[in-house]
Amino acid sequence: MSRPSLRRQCAGTTAILLVLLVLVAIPLLSVLATAVTGYGDDPSALGTLVDGDMPRIIGNTIFLSVLVVAFSTIMAAPLAFLTSWTGLRRHWWIDIGVMVPFMTPPFAAAMAWMDITRTGGVIDMLLGDFAGDALRATVNSVWGMGLIMACELFPFLYLLLRNCLDAVPASGTEMAAVVGASRWKTLTRIVLPQVVGPWSLGALIVFIRAAGEFGTPVTLGNAIGYQVLVSRIQQDVTVDPLDFSSAAAGASALFTLGIAVWALQQVISRRTLDAGGAGAGGRVSRPTSVRLGPVGTIAGWAWVAVVATMSIIVPYISIVLGATTILRSKAPKLDNLSLDYFLIVLSDDRALRALTTSAVLAAIGATAGVLIALAVTLVTTLRRSRAAGSAPGGRLGRITDFLAVAPETVPAIVLAIGFIFFWNAGWLPATPYNTPAILVIAYAVLFLPMAVQNIKTSAQSVTPTVFEAAATSGATGWHTFARITLPLLLPGIAAGWLLAFLTGIRELVMSSLVRPSNMTLLSPWIMGQFDQGHRAEAMAMTLIGVVSSTIVLVAVQLWLRRRSVTVDRSPKGPAAQQPTADGARELSHAG
Repeated sequence: MSRPSLRRQCAGTTAILLVLLVLVAIPLLSVLATAVTGYGDDPSALGTLVDGDMPRIIGNTIFLSVLVVAFSTIMAAPLAFLTSWTGLRRHWWIDIGVMVPFMTPPFAAAMAWMDITRTGGVIDMLLGDFAGDALRATVNSVWGMGLIMACELFPFLYLLLRNCLDAVPASGTEMAAVVGASRWKTLTRIVLPQVVGPWSLGALIVFIRAAGEFGTPVTLGNAIGYQVLVSRIQQDVTVDPLDFSSAAAGASALFTLGIAVWALQQVISRRTLDAGGAGAGGRVSRPTSVRLGPVGTIAGWAWVAVVATMSIIVPYISIVLGATTILRSKAPKLDNLSLDYFLIVLSDDRALRALTTSAVLAAIGATAGVLIALAVTLVTTLRRSRAAGSAPGGRLGRITDFLAVAPETVPAIVLAIGFIFFWNAGWLPATPYNTPAILVIAYAVLFLPMAVQNIKTSAQSVTPTVFEAAATSGATGWHTFARITLPLLLPGIAAGWLLAFLTGIRELVMSSLVRPSNMTLLSPWIMGQFDQGHRAEAMAMTLIGVVSSTIVLVAVQLWLRRRSVTVDRSPKGPAAQQPTADGARELSHAG
């Protein structure tokens, strides 16, 4: 690479690094600094982490997060096997179904389970008081909290495991069979070493999101008296008297927990690579297939039904009944059902403004996050490949990569507290705080890791020869970017944008803690309706939001699949077809 090119590359890396330092690093450092020095005239509250009930609350947070990881693994692993290695892979609608819990506001799912299992509720009416009492006792416990949160978070683990299993070539398991290896040895010596690394990444994502989950702990958790760090921090910053020093101490504990789990995941990944579990890499021409017999097929569909029942059917039966039942004390018969609550919500200017504002801010934030992620990919992954292995920007490139995924290693509430401390600081000459721009920035930071991972997934499948051919033909840098780089990265860009958009519409933490006081957003509006006793209106708006998101999801899925078919039929040969993948698979790189 020529000296001017190296100079431009380093300048680009430095510019992106400065942006990430302002957006990610400084807010996180503000949390740690405030935890040590205190907030305003209040002294540091770090000492409270080892006094009173804080050790119990920290223990509650760790136990609940581990429980969610365990439940998520139980739900996700068999489902990933079925949709990757068996005939169920043909049913792409399963991927759409898996994304429905992801689009459901977590607190709405928790409230739905609480509502359907309440005394005198639908479960009591259908199964009787004895079964109702048993199910109610299960839901209103830490085990029930863990299962409900796992129903929302297992898609992260499922998608990573399924994509990992997609990459296991059939030749590996066939060679094991040829040499006489048993199925157990094939599983433990070939499959598991390739799965442990992605599983640890998915478990990290689930653990961090469970530790930072805002909705379920402040609804179901507070109802059963199970307090975690998030609910304590929320109490510190929203209930008088406000205690930002204690909030900073709690956020620093969450930050430390997230970094510790991330470090553990890195150790597991490195040991997996050292043990030969790097995986096949690239795209697999012939994936592994397992033929299920009649019993296996029935068992497979039964497991799909179990997961769908827990994560979709039961919550949405409760949500639909909650949005349409006139008298909750009576059975949901036709004379006790009405669509009036949907009309009430759709005629409420504040409710519609909450929905449209959330959609617009989510779209803008997703676009900003994708643009930053694209810039990170251009100055790291693609320039590395074009430079034939040279480190792009050296240490600066590695720091840029780390900061781009750092928001995924800490709970969202830690970033929210950091945004409050940094962007609300009195020494700033100007600040976007208390304006819609602060939410766009917050969303962009939250969405950045998933956008980076999706775009890099597409970038890693791009062969450097296409850039060499462009240079040989005399194409300019802009022409190469517009005609080659951007089209090749488009599946990852679309998948990253869509996942960010779906997250942004129902996002609660930033929307509750960082939004301007005069702004109405979807999730805070729904939660406010629950708090005010307007459950039917809250459930109706939840359905409207999820249906709207599902329409967008299906539209993008179909577009990606159509694009995949179009490119696969292109007469331009393997080079043109190489970066293309099935639309559903591209969309599913949520990790």
